Amino acid sequence: MLTTIDIENFRCIRAAHLELDPQATGIVGENGSGKTSLLESIYFLAHGRSFRANQREKLLPPQADFLRVVGRVRTARGELVAGIEYSRQGTRANLAGQGISGIAEIAEILPVQVIDPGVHRLIEEGSARRRRLLDWGVFHVKHEFLGVWRRYQRALQQRNAVLRSAGDEQSLAAWERELSAAGQRVDTLRGEYAAQLLPHFVEVADQLLGAQGARFTYRRGWAADQDLAAQLVESRPRDQRLRTTTVGAHRADVSFFFEGAPARDRVSRGQQKLLAAAFILGQLAFQAAQGAPPACLMLDDPAAELDVDNLGKLLAAVAKIPAQLVITSVHERGLEGVKLGRKFHVKQGNFL
Repeated sequence: MLTTIDIENFRCIRAAHLELDPQATGIVGENGSGKTSLLESIYFLAHGRSFRANQREKLLPPQADFLRVVGRVRTARGELVAGIEYSRQGTRANLAGQGISGIAEIAEILPVQVIDPGVHRLIEEGSARRRRLLDWGVFHVKHEFLGVWRRYQRALQQRNAVLRSAGDEQSLAAWERELSAAGQRVDTLRGEYAAQLLPHFVEVADQLLGAQGARFTYRRGWAADQDLAAQLVESRPRDQRLRTTTVGAHRADVSFFFEGAPARDRVSRGQQKLLAAAFILGQLAFQAAQGAPPACLMLDDPAAELDVDNLGKLLAAVAKIPAQLVITSVHERGLEGVKLGRKFHVKQGNFL
């Protein structure tokens, strides 16, 4: 779990040091005061990116040359210090005093997820967000996944480079062999994880939505009745015309259903939020059942987004999952029902 967080130059937070409770920490402050920026900084430490902005330079306050987030993480190996720094020269990360080439080593010891006001986009928008969340769960349960996924990404980049340069069929075939082998394994790991995750998702969704009718299906990104190698060969003319690979594990998706119909066509905005929250909480419940370390779960002002009844259902579902909770609210009453071990008030990026 995350024991302390130190932040420099992250959005409106110039400098902050917080000691977090192992169970639940509350953050109270007006809109724009820095509540969400705190959550965003924790997410940035664990994911190497923001859950709100695609471009890292948007996280830098005016006139700042760098941002830095450092956390102390209690693990089975003892307390480790993890840090990430971004400047216009690039991003650097370190763990236990050693520079690391990627964020995966921090992500492994610090599983972090967030339920924010935009969580409904998981249901509404394109596949990238859903695929990324699914892969986060696979990464934390299937330890082979990261290496295979990286193999797939390298092969995909090379095949796309050949397509862009109008390379010959022989060059395409060479990269397709690696792309197919890695892609098939990525699909197998995702499929196994999705099947194991489904009952945990259903249990949480039934609790949140008050009806037994929520399901999801995993779609692998190419035809179910063909292997990937054959699909890549078949898609070559189209891919050569479009200059990109149109089938494969990078096109996988998760489809949500409610009472037998696609969820995006059937449920309200509030129900979309609860359905998306169920997918996140279901993953945390499944990981806990597998003996994984508790995750850090962040709730960004849920009282402002949900009515009293649905907020109560969400907090009741969260209470059942072993996770370190960080929850924000504009008002003190928004934290009612949560047993807080520590609470901070924030104003203009300062935490007291």
